[in-house]
Amino acid sequence: MIRGIHTLAALILGLGFLQFTKAFSQEPGAFKWKPGQVLHYQVQHVTEVQEKVGDSTTEFKNRLDLQKRWQVEKVTPNGIATLTLTIPTIKMETTSPKGETLSYDSTKPGEGSKELKAQLEKYTTGKIAVVFLDTQGRLRGVKESNFGAAEKYKVELPFSLVVPEGKISKDLAWVRDFTITLDPPQGTGEKFETTQRFECTDLQNQLTTIKITTQLKAAPANEADWIPLLPFLPEGEAVLDTQAGILKEAVLKTDRTIKGHQGEGSSYRFHSVFRETLSSVR
Repeated sequence: MIRGIHTLAALILGLGFLQFTKAFSQEPGAFKWKPGQVLHYQVQHVTEVQEKVGDSTTEFKNRLDLQKRWQVEKVTPNGIATLTLTIPTIKMETTSPKGETLSYDSTKPGEGSKELKAQLEKYTTGKIAVVFLDTQGRLRGVKESNFGAAEKYKVELPFSLVVPEGKISKDLAWVRDFTITLDPPQGTGEKFETTQRFECTDLQNQLTTIKITTQLKAAPANEADWIPLLPFLPEGEAVLDTQAGILKEAVLKTDRTIKGHQGEGSSYRFHSVFRETLSSVR
């Protein structure tokens, strides 16, 4: 569970090689992992879907709030860190197309929807994953993945972005290429080549702001084929504290409307806002 509950869906992306707009020296990246360090993040992910077909309009809304706890277990001499992810608390409120609202709050386990409790409480009872990351934020391996395939950590990066080697300067840009594979029930193995671009837009003291955009290299053949791809095409920005070597905040948004996916006059709007904010470091 990196970005939100939808990470549990069977949408597996293969991470490609990083390509940079300039050659970098063999220097560490901006992440500075420290053995024993514990990073707490507050995550909020709001998703709204509105679909219109003929005279009928249906809506779905979901809000997920959770705390993420990353503990740096150890760091090798070349900067590869072993990190353990746990979820101390989780809260969800969802409104179905029929207008029914369900909610669950792990801090109030005796209240709320029994259905959501059955789905969500397991995430707060143990390790979510143990991963290996380098100083560029790249996934170097997965030791343990208790909820879903390990491959998903290549999809939604543990800290929302990767960085180049060496110092980041204003206007510096770099990309990563990856392939979206739509497995059942979202598809039948269709693959879509995708590029994610990063650009440093601001440097203020030790804070570095990085713009993030994601786009397909080629559009799907049909409008309806866009729908399962939309959650993987966010844009937004991340802020790094380069002095401390940690992610301060990431805000990723998607707001796309697909027209004509179910014939003339039909439309499908997907609106998502994901915000992850550092709440404490120790």
